[in-house]
Amino acid sequence: MPVTPSQPSPPEAEAGYSIRDLVPLEKLQQIQDAFARAGSIASTLTDPEGVAITVPSNHCRVCSLVRATEKGRANCISSGKQLGRLAREEQRAIHQRCYSIGFTDAAAPIIVGGRHIANWLIGQYQVGAVDEPRVRQYALEIGADPEEMLQAFQAMPKLTMEEFENKLSFLELMANEISTMGYQNLLQRQQTEELKRTKDQLEMYQAELELLVEQRTAALREANDQLTMELSQKARIQRRQNRLITAIENAAESIIITTPNGKIIYVNPAFTRLTGYTPQEVLGHTPRLLQSGYHDDQFYRHLWEVVASGQVWAGRFVNKKKDGTLYREESTISSVKDDQGRIVNYVAVKRDITKEVELENQLRQAQRLESIGTLAAGVAHEINSPIQYVLGNTQFLGEALCNLTTLLKAHEHFVKTVAAAGIFGEEVAAIGQLEEEVDLAFLKEEAGKAIDQALEGIQRISAIVKAMKDFAQPGSLDKVPENLNGLIETTITVSRSRWQNLADMELQLDPALPAVPLLAGRIKQVLLDMLLNSIHALTEKYGDPPRQKGKITISTRTAGDCAELRLADTGCGIPAEIIHKIFDPFFTTKPVGRGRGQGLSVVHGIIVDNHGGSIRVVSTLGLGTEFIIELPLAPGC
Repeated sequence: MPVTPSQPSPPEAEAGYSIRDLVPLEKLQQIQDAFARAGSIASTLTDPEGVAITVPSNHCRVCSLVRATEKGRANCISSGKQLGRLAREEQRAIHQRCYSIGFTDAAAPIIVGGRHIANWLIGQYQVGAVDEPRVRQYALEIGADPEEMLQAFQAMPKLTMEEFENKLSFLELMANEISTMGYQNLLQRQQTEELKRTKDQLEMYQAELELLVEQRTAALREANDQLTMELSQKARIQRRQNRLITAIENAAESIIITTPNGKIIYVNPAFTRLTGYTPQEVLGHTPRLLQSGYHDDQFYRHLWEVVASGQVWAGRFVNKKKDGTLYREESTISSVKDDQGRIVNYVAVKRDITKEVELENQLRQAQRLESIGTLAAGVAHEINSPIQYVLGNTQFLGEALCNLTTLLKAHEHFVKTVAAAGIFGEEVAAIGQLEEEVDLAFLKEEAGKAIDQALEGIQRISAIVKAMKDFAQPGSLDKVPENLNGLIETTITVSRSRWQNLADMELQLDPALPAVPLLAGRIKQVLLDMLLNSIHALTEKYGDPPRQKGKITISTRTAGDCAELRLADTGCGIPAEIIHKIFDPFFTTKPVGRGRGQGLSVVHGIIVDNHGGSIRVVSTLGLGTEFIIELPLAPGC
């Protein structure tokens, strides 16, 4: 989102103005102080080079202690200047860790008439990047009291990155308002000077005319004054209309204007960029040509009831572009009324939020996986302790059985010896009868097998528990080298109950595959989603319960500068006419209520956007599908 509204560049004579020329310093200080108090955040306005214009507001105790030292103050000033330069270069609101202690700071540029004249800096929040050891270490580095700084750090506000970015959005809005205020003041000053020049010229012309025409009638003077006023008013109206048209034409949001019955009479260029439809293709039509079928009739009836009553409708659409691609947009629709209060037009302002929704879905999926992972880790921990008892006792029973078997062999030898000697006949017969009653031969043959099977089962349970604990690990927030083969094996173990009765699993994992820079939590989500996708395809082909087993094959290898992962199944396959749509948001082949069309879209986002990799698919209807994923082996590739 741009920081400032679209504004024409000021005249050449105005190229040297600063923010102090456009907005009084006292006003800037009041706005900054109020913003700092409302947001409980440190705030400063600087020039484009990072030099403070206003008195800093609401500095936290930690930063005050840092700035009290010579080295800390120098680091803070250097960090603020660098942040201001980045905001100037990026021409948008940015945030980064400060070069001092490492807190998260942000800056929004203030741009008037295309000229970057100031930066609004905020910061001194703990967003998770700094911990207590770092505070102690930095205090020692700059010569501050570690305990005093640590106490100040513990009292410091702590935010999530989402909360901080919400404040940054508010800062961006405030910077936009100051930019608008400055631009309006600039226009006012230009208009005032223009009016003064015009007035001076009129006075000069009046003096010359008075020399030529001494006698002027009151009627002529009145007519001249009236004409001057009307021309000035007309010029002001024309300038206002031109500014409005320019703003609409250059707006990033898509704008549609319709008649009261919904016929489109205007669309701005942003509409064409978003939908692919030119104005000539939509004028005279209704917005129904954008409908995707995602919303029911009740949805549109409610929309029309709201806007027809003169109220503003705000909500979200899933619409369809000219090329058939679905997208999600956030829309506000309001009515335009004439002097009699009758609705003469409807205006819809729309913003493409497809990417935002994808990110929201990724976040929700990650949060669900994190919650499941936390539960799985807890269950694994609870299972692990009694399993160790069972394992130890079973091993003891196995050892005891070996000892008893040895003793039993000696006992049998003794009985045979006594029987051969012809003594203790009754006792030997009783022992033989007891051996038949307890089926001693069966016990000797099967007891050892039973214990071996029990040990095998316990070891399998232990392997599953370990896999659950590994899968529950959320992974780093930054890409770090990971064992991709290990992640695959963990995911297969955790999901075994879903596929073991449906398919045979074949792994062709390259043992020489190097570590791959990954976001482990996201890649585990990709692997699980892909496995579930294959399970769905196999179920659709073979039934539930399956008439026969299918096959899932997973392989890895090094392919140039990338690690290649292939996942193939012998499921139902994907029809050729829809295979190019499977990564589109909201596209699904599942019945209503069984899918939201986000699985493969999220997978595509994680592989391509988060890891800079690629994903493609090859499928034959009725035979199966193979997904090929490539992940860069070098960070930043």
